[in-house]
This record gives sequence, structure tokens and C-alpha cells, in this order.
Amino acid sequence: MAAYRIRSIVALGFLLTFLGFGTVALYAVTGQDFTLTARMASLFIVAMNVRGLVEARPGPAWRDERQRRFSIGILLVLIALSLGNILVGSIEYLQVLLLLGRTGPMTIFYNTVSDSLRGEATVAKADPSDPRER
Repeated sequence: MAAYRIRSIVALGFLLTFLGFGTVALYAVTGQDFTLTARMASLFIVAMNVRGLVEARPGPAWRDERQRRFSIGILLVLIALSLGNILVGSIEYLQVLLLLGRTGPMTIFYNTVSDSLRGEATVAKADPSDPRER
């Protein structure tokens, strides 16, 4: 499970970095059209977040249902905002979306750390033979 989470953090970080640098290439490919560039990049962000929804299905990576639902909520907000930029086509809006896209890796990291801290606390309380517990 930890490997899955680390892989997800790395993959999301790579995709966002690729998109950030890829925006320059998109700008050149679209004939230096800012609006079309922002729309195409926003469409890519929507696709990334839809992929995140597919991966947010119940399973061993989600020990806490509240964390899973919170992550789904964030993904839905990001999808809605990205769809809004497909209509507007703003580069500034795209920059905000790219920064907000970091919430995906951050929530995975937060969930991993909070699960590990809960696991350590459970182990410490479950061992009555430990002399430090007396």
C-alpha cells in the first residue's frame, strides 16, 4: 500500500510538472494562442482528475472512508474549476489550477503520514508487556 501511495505521489507530481513545462510547447503548437493553450492544458487537468476519481474507489489504500470522501470532494472541485477554464481559456486561471493540482499529492502524503502515526500509537497501546507502559 505504501508503494502504491508513493507511486501515486510521484506520478501526479511528474504529470503536473510535465503539464507545466508542456504548456510552453502547447503555446508553440497552437500558433501562440493563449486561449487555446489554456483550454487544452485545462482539458489535460480534467483528465488527470478523472483518473484520480477512478483510483479513489474503495480499497486497501483507503483505510479511512472520510479521507477517501474528502479526496473525492477535492477532485470534484478541481474538475469543476478546470471545466470552467475550458470555457474561459485564461492562462492566469491555468496557473492557479496547476498550483491547486498539488493538493492531490499533498492529500496522499497527508493520509500516508496520518495512517503511519495512528499505526504507531496503536502498536504502543497494544503491547502491555512494554515496561514503559507501566
